[in-house]
Amino acid sequence: MVRTALQHLSRLIIVAIAVTGCAYLTPQDETSSPTEASSSPVGDVVVSLAEDAPNEVPDTNQSGQTTVTTTPATTPTTTIPEPLGVAELILTAGGLGEAAFGSEPDAIISYVSSILGSPTEDSDWTTPETFLCAGTVVREVNWGVLSLMFGDESSSASGRPHFMSYTYGLIDRLGDEPQGLVTSEGLTISNTVATLLDRTDAQLDEGDEELDIPPSFFYDREPFPVTGLLSGTSDEDVVLVILGGSGCFG
Repeated sequence: MVRTALQHLSRLIIVAIAVTGCAYLTPQDETSSPTEASSSPVGDVVVSLAEDAPNEVPDTNQSGQTTVTTTPATTPTTTIPEPLGVAELILTAGGLGEAAFGSEPDAIISYVSSILGSPTEDSDWTTPETFLCAGTVVREVNWGVLSLMFGDESSSASGRPHFMSYTYGLIDRLGDEPQGLVTSEGLTISNTVATLLDRTDAQLDEGDEELDIPPSFFYDREPFPVTGLLSGTSDEDVVLVILGGSGCFG
């Protein structure tokens, strides 16, 4: 456990040093117009035996009075599923929403793109030294301040490209898109340290300003701990970055 905590702390340090800005995210339009009902009369209207008046059947009695019987037309109904939104992308110890660590990269990128739109940055496959990762290849794909890391060597899988980790937030980009992503415990960036401690059993580290090591937090979960960076360790300080998964930075 000590070794794991040290590995994730070293990961946080390198993330803090390596953080750079990226383009703003323009989320995909999540609204959709209901499909218009067909105007075809087949199946939509109840037709009577009277051809001249399909919805009105005259009935003449012996007194010479005429009674009109009206048959109401039926109206088809259409059920429109709710569109996907950022609430779908829960930051968990095992992945991001329905995207589990160890899954095939293209499927994960398509899944997240269906919610957030096209990526704002994509490193494409490159050498692992670029991001201080193990294995032979690595790829980083960003949607604003949400970053997903893919590679072929991590605690989730080995010898094949797969989803390794996520990083949500950048130290100098608090408030940028995509907003509203939360962890399983309901924690998000910009929450106070007091909220962090109230919702999790996190351990805090004050960092070292002289060594450019920012304050950080760590709480243990399965299959991987959740870690992150802070503006400080007082109750009023805030969460700046949330990280999950493994494979790089230690």
